[in-house]
Amino acid sequence: MSSALHSPFADNVLLLFASGLREEQRELAHAIERAQKEIRALTDSGPSDVVDDSRDNASKEAAFASYSQNRTRLRKVELALQRISKGDFGICAVCEGPIGLKRLHAIPWANNCIECQEQSEQGSVQ
Repeated sequence: MSSALHSPFADNVLLLFASGLREEQRELAHAIERAQKEIRALTDSGPSDVVDDSRDNASKEAAFASYSQNRTRLRKVELALQRISKGDFGICAVCEGPIGLKRLHAIPWANNCIECQEQSEQGSVQ
């Protein structure tokens, strides 16, 4: 990406996005911590019968899935915060055009405009 690119948004808009992303970052960090504690508690549980083991395994799988999804989203949020700091938030990583404000309101960590994202998804489906 060219270093001459600058975010298409005013500073006050960027501050609002940064604030929302930091809040999302805190919430995800707490959710990850809760999932880790739940996984540890399930792993550390004492002897049990087959039914308990089955329930615990299902609970562990759900906790691992939640943990993994939250880690992935947290990484995207952190990258969006970095883009705000660097000044290229709201610029598509593929075509270097602006990412629509409506898209960023829905997915503030988006790094592709809707057109490039759709092309990417169609390419991965075929």
